[in-house]
Amino acid sequence: MHLRLKILIALIGVFALYVVTDTAIQRLLVFPRFLQLERREALRDLERCHQAIQRDLDHLDRFVHDWGAWDDVHAYVIDHDTEFERENFVSSMLEDTHLNLIAVVDLAGKVVHQEARDSSLENEIELPFFPRDAWPASHPLLRHTVSDQPLAERSIRGLVMTAGGPMAVVSRPIIKSGNLPPIHGTLVMGRFLDDSAVTAISEQTAVRFSLTPFTQAGAGTLPTSDALALSERLTPTDGQYGMRVEVIDDSRLRVRSILHDVLGQPILVTQADVERDISQEGRVALRYALASLVIAAFVVLAILLLLLQRIVIAPLTLLTRHANNISLTGDLTSRCNLERRDELGVLAKHFDTMVENVADAQRRLLVLSREAGMSDVASGVLHNVGNVMTNVNVLASSMTGSLQSSKLSGLKKSVQMLRTHKEQLGNFLVNDARGQKLPDYICQVSDHLELEQRAILDQLQEMSASLRHVNQILDSQRKLAKGIGLVESIQAAQLASDAIEMLHASLQRHGVTIEVDCGSLPVLRLDRGKMLQILVNLLTNAKDAVKELEISRRRVKLQIAAVDELRFSIRVSDQGVGISQENLTKIFGRGFTTKPDGHGQGLHFCATTAQEMRGTLTAESNGVGQGAAFVLTLPLMRASENVSSTC
Repeated sequence: MHLRLKILIALIGVFALYVVTDTAIQRLLVFPRFLQLERREALRDLERCHQAIQRDLDHLDRFVHDWGAWDDVHAYVIDHDTEFERENFVSSMLEDTHLNLIAVVDLAGKVVHQEARDSSLENEIELPFFPRDAWPASHPLLRHTVSDQPLAERSIRGLVMTAGGPMAVVSRPIIKSGNLPPIHGTLVMGRFLDDSAVTAISEQTAVRFSLTPFTQAGAGTLPTSDALALSERLTPTDGQYGMRVEVIDDSRLRVRSILHDVLGQPILVTQADVERDISQEGRVALRYALASLVIAAFVVLAILLLLLQRIVIAPLTLLTRHANNISLTGDLTSRCNLERRDELGVLAKHFDTMVENVADAQRRLLVLSREAGMSDVASGVLHNVGNVMTNVNVLASSMTGSLQSSKLSGLKKSVQMLRTHKEQLGNFLVNDARGQKLPDYICQVSDHLELEQRAILDQLQEMSASLRHVNQILDSQRKLAKGIGLVESIQAAQLASDAIEMLHASLQRHGVTIEVDCGSLPVLRLDRGKMLQILVNLLTNAKDAVKELEISRRRVKLQIAAVDELRFSIRVSDQGVGISQENLTKIFGRGFTTKPDGHGQGLHFCATTAQEMRGTLTAESNGVGQGAAFVLTLPLMRASENVSSTC
């Protein structure tokens, strides 16, 4: 994935997260504030309707107070002046003041005057709550005499449920002007909360307002199920019920509450349907905010991409392309030459400097590698030659010892004795005791010298074979230097025999026995010189591992067998000093050795040669003193014909 695409994805992810976070904040924190404000406004709307009812009661209370403190009314209660009644309690007075009830009751509860009309003010009606003849002393509107308030403040006002519907009533004591005692009765006036009153309240408050009786029509005092459910959900506060806001739909809220009568009992369910203008405006504002946020995010994203492209991505792309070009072509002479004064310019400058240093180091490494390669090759050649020369030295020492202990000196003495008695040779051989023994001695010496000659000839042949192998090692190295490899056909038994023959003298000297198991293999096609070098190294190491053991344990096992149809293996195992576990992975390293007089070249040469022949060389050991085994696995290249080979 390109850096530009990564940065684009990262920026889009950051802005998407920002948009989602901001949207969540607006939805969870900001928009609920609109809803809370909307609920508060809805509660205020219903409260304004309640206040409108209360203002109507206040107006009615002032009107009743003016009448109750009128001396003519005070006198009328006392003397029942009909003239006053004809002049003041007329229909026009009720119509002008929009009153549906007017009642004058004396202190005994007897009705002096009472008139009740329906909402149209045209027909008189009977209201059981207001008896025609006399009111009981317990009537809630006749409690002025038991109050200890000042006369001007003795007002009983509120709502009552009548047969004609809910009515707002006010009751005042009838006193003299100036709010002076005594009290001679009670003046009660009332006004229905009918449809026209509710409409007036709605127009006054600009709220769709309605009233519903708390009790069922014609069912006494049984509350409606809706009113009962509402009263159970509202929380009482100071003896009154609170308000409840309900969501109708996305465009309207419904606020409901309960009004109480003069006795404190629920009488009316008030309801206001409020348009959800605030939440709708809030939603519109949120949509505009989200749209502006997305647009701003895209604008900022585009600007950031342009800036990053110019400041970061473009120079990084140039530097990356330059590095890729060097990686693909290996041209250490090219330079980036990025002229910038920021960190990227410094990076490009240091990169060019690093390339110069790498080029210089490469030149020096080429020289050092040639020298190291020559040294490594020389060490490997000398090690392999040394393995063969060890056997040559043993043969030379053996021949020197044989010649030093030869019977040739005794033969020379016998010849000198014959020369001394050549004039009397017959007499010497017949009569002289020494002469009589001389023929037998000469015969014995002759037989011994013949055996000695054969042994020396065998040793010379073995030495000649070893020297030929030295020439093969040197010749193989010359061919390797020229890139030439010689593959020839050879039997497994012959390969094992040649390797053992080269080490025969050294093995015999240390009493080490090689047990060979070749099984049945076809003729192998391989580089004979390299294979002999590997086998000689492995057998030499095995010999060194067992030469200090008791004579019965100085045995090395050489096994050559097929692994599968494509590979064969050569296994050299012993019961010698073994290899520690930590050294199993180190023994093939150049220069690593566990021998006091070792150079660490043999196994390294064997491993690298095995790799050159497309094979592997591995080591196995259970630990120090548990013996070891080296397994060489090579590809099986068959000759044109298969020959069974038996060791």
